[in-house]
Amino acid sequence: MKSDLLKQNSVQWLRLLVGLIVVFALFQWLAETLKSYRGEFGVIVGVIVVAATIFAEKLLFKKSFNESIKTIGLKNPTKTGLLTGIAICVLMLLTIPLFAFATSSTFSFYPNWQFLILGLFFQAGIAEETLFRGYLFGHFRQKYSFWKAALLAAIPFILVHLIMFYSQPFPIALASIILAVVMSFPFCRLFELDGNSIWSPAILHFIVQGTVKVLVVSDESAQIFPLFWIMISAIIPFGGFAAPYFFKRR
Repeated sequence: MKSDLLKQNSVQWLRLLVGLIVVFALFQWLAETLKSYRGEFGVIVGVIVVAATIFAEKLLFKKSFNESIKTIGLKNPTKTGLLTGIAICVLMLLTIPLFAFATSSTFSFYPNWQFLILGLFFQAGIAEETLFRGYLFGHFRQKYSFWKAALLAAIPFILVHLIMFYSQPFPIALASIILAVVMSFPFCRLFELDGNSIWSPAILHFIVQGTVKVLVVSDESAQIFPLFWIMISAIIPFGGFAAPYFFKRR
């Protein structure tokens, strides 16, 4: 009986991993082929990735279409989760004027930024959170405690970010990997606070990635701002995640 259970769990995790690899490979191929680096074709990428994730859930775990949609977090958020996610994003954005004042920087928007916003939300927010929180963390959470499930889900999330060493300067790539480690836990907590819905973590993920892609900083601070934003993206969300534990222990 015990060996049968272990075999069943092994098959389930193998299916989960296969689905993750296939969908993420599709994600990367679409983004590279369409050259959607700032969300230029993000709506198309996001819709296809979400559809592929639903299909993977349905095919690999023998669920109905409606069950698959709900399982990967495509359902209404809770008021608490949504407001918490928005509050974190607002606090993060409020640091930008402080940075501008402290460094005497000037900001402008990337050309046609208005048309990039929706694509960035679909690609960086909805698609990534559907795959990594709804699909991956959601399955781990069915079997394990929050901490163990979040830790297991963080490993693939961190590994896929290693690709940044090929596209970004080493300091930014290294800082981004550290950020992926730190943010995995707030993303997972927001997912649960949102009633196992991806919308709050998707909004936060969009703000984290989208801000540095639509804002252009003056030359003097152009190299500093990405590192500053990575620091802010690590400190504020993780602070919001850790605060309840801190006050509970006091």
